[in-house]
Amino acid sequence: MAETFSDANGSLLYAAENGSVEGVKMALKAGAHIDFDHVYSQSVSSGTALYNASMLGHVDVVKLLLRKGASVAKRIKSSFTPLHAAAYEGLTEVVDLLVQHGATVDVRDGFQNTPLMAACGHNYVDTVRRLLELGARPYLTHGYLDERALESSRPSLKLIEEVKKTKLLRCCNPKCGKPGYRKTLKLCGRCKLTRYCSRDCQIQHWSVGHKKCCGHDVYSDDPAFKLYKSMAETMMACAHAK
Repeated sequence: MAETFSDANGSLLYAAENGSVEGVKMALKAGAHIDFDHVYSQSVSSGTALYNASMLGHVDVVKLLLRKGASVAKRIKSSFTPLHAAAYEGLTEVVDLLVQHGATVDVRDGFQNTPLMAACGHNYVDTVRRLLELGARPYLTHGYLDERALESSRPSLKLIEEVKKTKLLRCCNPKCGKPGYRKTLKLCGRCKLTRYCSRDCQIQHWSVGHKKCCGHDVYSDDPAFKLYKSMAETMMACAHAK
C-alpha cells in the first residue's frame, strides 16, 4: 500500500531537507513513514527523507536515517537513488555512508548512468576515487553522458583510465575492497551487480544492508522508468549523431 501524506510525513521531509536531526526524530516519533515519498505525478515526486538529505549533504541526518533503517534502494519517480543524488553533487562522505550501508555501487538511473558516471560528468575527482575504491566498475558505457561535460572532466577520466589499465576490479564489500581479476571475483547470482573475493565478504555485505537492495536495483514496469529510459535512448542517439 502506498504511503499517504500526513502532517508527520510532511514534517519528516521538511526536517530532512533542512538538516534538522531533532526534527527528523520528532517526525518519526509522531508516526512518519521513514521512506515516505510524496508523489506529485506519474514522473515527479519529492524524494524520501534519505534521498533529500543525501542530495543536500546533511550528513548527520543521513546517519540517523540509515540507523533507523531508511531504504538506500528506493528511487524517486525520476529514477534516481540516494547514491545517485550524492554522486551528482560530489558528496563523497555521503556516498561512502550509503555504500557502507548496502547501496549498490553500480546501480543505474533512468538515463542509464551509474553513480561513477554522475561524479565523473561533474569532475568530482574525490568522489570518483572513492567510488572506485568501493568497487565501482571503471567503465563509462551504456549511459547518457553529455560529451561536452566530459571535456572538463579530464582529471576524473585520467583516474578511471589508470584503474582500467590494471585490469583489476575490487571486492564490493566496503569492509574489504580487495582488488582482483574479473575471473577471480564471484558475481552476486541475484543482482548480477556486485562482486566479492570470498563467500565471507558476500555474507558480510548482505548483513550490513545489501540484502535490502539485492534484486531491487533493476528497473520495474513503473511508467516513470520507461519514460526516462526512452528519454535517455533519444539523447544518446542524438549525441552519437553529432
